[in-house]
Amino acid sequence: MNILVVEDDVELNRSIVDLLTMEKFAVFPAHNLHEATRLLCKGFGVALLDIMLPDGEGHRIIERLRTSGEHTHIIMLTALSDGKSKQVCYDAGADDYITKPFDMTELLYKINAVKRRTEELPFSLQVGDLKIDRRTGEVCCGARSAVFQPSQVRLLESLAIKRQIGESLGIEEIGAQSLENDMDVRRRVRTLIARTRKAIRNMGSSKVNILSDYGCGYHLEIRR
Repeated sequence: MNILVVEDDVELNRSIVDLLTMEKFAVFPAHNLHEATRLLCKGFGVALLDIMLPDGEGHRIIERLRTSGEHTHIIMLTALSDGKSKQVCYDAGADDYITKPFDMTELLYKINAVKRRTEELPFSLQVGDLKIDRRTGEVCCGARSAVFQPSQVRLLESLAIKRQIGESLGIEEIGAQSLENDMDVRRRVRTLIARTRKAIRNMGSSKVNILSDYGCGYHLEIRR
């Protein structure tokens, strides 16, 4: 799996690259947005993005990563821990957010979890009239297709599993991988749900909807 590391701190960048290289990942370092943009043709399973870079903010490259043809899991690495900075990144399409200083072992756990999901799950998932390609995040509904973000694909997967056993998907389960406090997790979950509902509507789906179970979470409605 290819990993992009966009971090302007030379020593931290090198430490991350060395760790991931030892774990047999193909790692591509960049120290600014310009260098990162030139590497997008490589295609990445994971992108680690610093926010404050010499030539701009790291989250500004997220849209380019989403349209590069790969299903990229995006993790923000930053010293900014305020709620507004987190909201901007999640709204832009980030999947996770780690505040510096962070434990390298925990970062490796997160990346290995992404790798396992990529390797172990079947490539295709059918949810109502939506067909989802787990490798690329491409979602098809009839003649329409679009690339969903990794967080949206994981949400639909989890909702589909819960539907099979007749349970709701709890807010804490959706935000389980987060390092944020409870208020920030709830805000991020609401943003993710709203963004995924909109993406489903834009696909023209007539069968799939995400419904709120007030006070406990969400469940998937699939109409016949």
